[in-house]
Amino acid sequence: MKGSSLDAVVLADIALVLLVGVALTPVRARLRQPAVVAEIAAGILLGPSVLGLLPGDLPHALFPEEVRSHLSVVAHVGIALFMFAAGWQLDFQALRGRGRSVLAITGASLAVPFALATALAYVLLAVRPELTGSSGSPLLFALFLGIVLSMSALSVLIRIVGENRLQATPVGAIATASGAITEVLAWCALIALITVAQGLGTDSLALTLSRLTSYALVMLLAVRPALHSFLARQRLHGGRSLMPILVVSSGVFLSSWCTAWAGIHAVIGAFVFGLVMPRDLDPDLRHAVENPLHHTGALLVPVFFALTGLTVDVTRLGRHGVLALAAFLVVAWGGKFAGAALTSRALHHSWRDAATLGVLVNTKGLSEIIMLTLGRDAGFIDDRLFTVLLLTALTATVLVNPLVRHLTGEPGRPGPAGPVPAQQRPALEMSEEQGS
Repeated sequence: MKGSSLDAVVLADIALVLLVGVALTPVRARLRQPAVVAEIAAGILLGPSVLGLLPGDLPHALFPEEVRSHLSVVAHVGIALFMFAAGWQLDFQALRGRGRSVLAITGASLAVPFALATALAYVLLAVRPELTGSSGSPLLFALFLGIVLSMSALSVLIRIVGENRLQATPVGAIATASGAITEVLAWCALIALITVAQGLGTDSLALTLSRLTSYALVMLLAVRPALHSFLARQRLHGGRSLMPILVVSSGVFLSSWCTAWAGIHAVIGAFVFGLVMPRDLDPDLRHAVENPLHHTGALLVPVFFALTGLTVDVTRLGRHGVLALAAFLVVAWGGKFAGAALTSRALHHSWRDAATLGVLVNTKGLSEIIMLTLGRDAGFIDDRLFTVLLLTALTATVLVNPLVRHLTGEPGRPGPAGPVPAQQRPALEMSEEQGS
């Protein structure tokens, strides 16, 4: 395939992915589901699970191997910008006055599913020892399963909280703060797990840790104050702020390169750059900088889901795969719900609020899909288990919004009941646009 025709196919494939997402939007909106559900579904539709059932091997015809590497670069740009926005959205101000409740609920909603998932992992390995993937380590497999089944996705959780007008309520604030803490802890745990897996028994572990330590110190002691100083001096000119957008986006990609150089996936660097961004900016300036980057990331992320869908074949699950899906869903959903709801009730919240909180913390999303991809690349799981866990995340997320609406009794089309915090504006705006 010549260079010019290759470029044309890449552009056509991006258009195809976006159009499939557009076609699914009315169904997603009618079912009141977050956009990530339609994006994952579109990726599965374009893969061997659905399109591959038609004659002509359409997934490979539409997405040739030489094109997929180019699409992967586009997808990683989208993921980097999306993860940066997710990191910047983390706001621990919600902990004020609710620290005890948030920490207790977060701890229970993590500990219960993590314990159940690790126990389930060893039960599965007793029947199917080959599930450890190429890593061959039962311990790494169990820990990875515990991490992905106990995490929550903050970006999707913020959308659901906003859509149901819960952001100004104690339940919404606690759920958002809990989701923030959960996501940070999950990424830290995954980084540690991948670092150990890559450097186990070699000198590369010490080298990787030293690089990560140096990177963290530079981000905290140099990059963070430099960003604060630079952005504090910026002024909007006619509503435009091109210079800070260029500087911040460059920082996102450089930070991604640094973590890749240190031996950890590039998306970690984008997420960390979002964490060190200043939170006390002028709201209009923050909105002007964050919004374009968030929208660009959201535009390109469906390409990642399309590439993921090309590796997912639901038709190969079989009876054992369906049983594993049911077991994972019970452990992940039931464990998080029980941990959060029972702890919330013990802290004297009403049963309705406790149940709503237990449902909200079960929100999954892009972060978990990225973690599953990293785990597969690291050899913790194989393709079949990746498919089961992907469907678990999708099913868990599909259940959240209908149950929250039932528990809160929210009729009609929702909307924010009051001023929306600056860190939540891009997520809410994207949700409103995709739901219209």
